[in-house]
Amino acid sequence: MSPTQLEIKARALQRLVKEEGYYQQELKEQTELVEKLKKDKDLDPYDLKKQEEVQKDTEKLLPTLYQKIREFKENLEQFLESYQGSESVEGAKSAIDSANELLKTRDN
Repeated sequence: MSPTQLEIKARALQRLVKEEGYYQQELKEQTELVEKLKKDKDLDPYDLKKQEEVQKDTEKLLPTLYQKIREFKENLEQFLESYQGSESVEGAKSAIDSANELLKTRDN
């Protein structure tokens, strides 16, 4: 059986929230690596520069990801306002709550 529109929208939002966690972990690890490399006096400056670029790329990606999460959350909220189906909306509401918590911590 094909997933319903509700399932698709809720899972997409859940995926983005989960993805944000992965990017935060990657950023943390990359920042630690860059700090470690800065202390290495024998390191080729090119290697450090490349690792700093990876770190900056991840940092640049996050604002776009937060915007996507906002858009998907709003889309799901609008969908729920007019939803007349019989399936449970608890998963969708949970995804919205998770997105709200994430965005609240990132907006501070």
